[in-house]
Amino acid sequence: MSNPVTRRSGLRPRLLLVSAALVLGAMSGACVAGVPQIVHARQDHFKTLGRTFKSLRDQIGRSRPNWNLVADDANRIERLAAALPSWFPAGSGEGSGVRTRASATIWSQPRVFARAARKLLTRAQAVHRAAAGRDLGALRVRTRALGQACGSCHRRFRAHGSWW
Repeated sequence: MSNPVTRRSGLRPRLLLVSAALVLGAMSGACVAGVPQIVHARQDHFKTLGRTFKSLRDQIGRSRPNWNLVADDANRIERLAAALPSWFPAGSGEGSGVRTRASATIWSQPRVFARAARKLLTRAQAVHRAAAGRDLGALRVRTRALGQACGSCHRRFRAHGSWW
């Protein structure tokens, strides 16, 4: 029987282990050949983050949210936000030969990126606290602020096509 939390989030334990190993290897500079896997894992993490954020927004849009789902989503978002900086090891950008929408700014301005990642984590922690307190009003405000942090990173650190 599979873990319902893992199944609901779309994360597979094997994928998580492989992703973590690849990111750690790439961070040490030993895994240049693993760039396609790193980019794929990064995309999977962002898809999970997006689905979880949508689930949270759906719940808080209700007059009586399922607080168990809210708590689960808030916890998952906080964990993903904490891990996000590790998804961008050196060499996993556009110049690697792998198609990615990550902007070169991530690697050329690492302090700016780190500051944005900390802001995301801080806002994710605030969402988690509001969810734990079951304060729907505060949760809605904190979730909106979290969404703004996500959007600011998309504008600054995501390469956009000509349609953007």
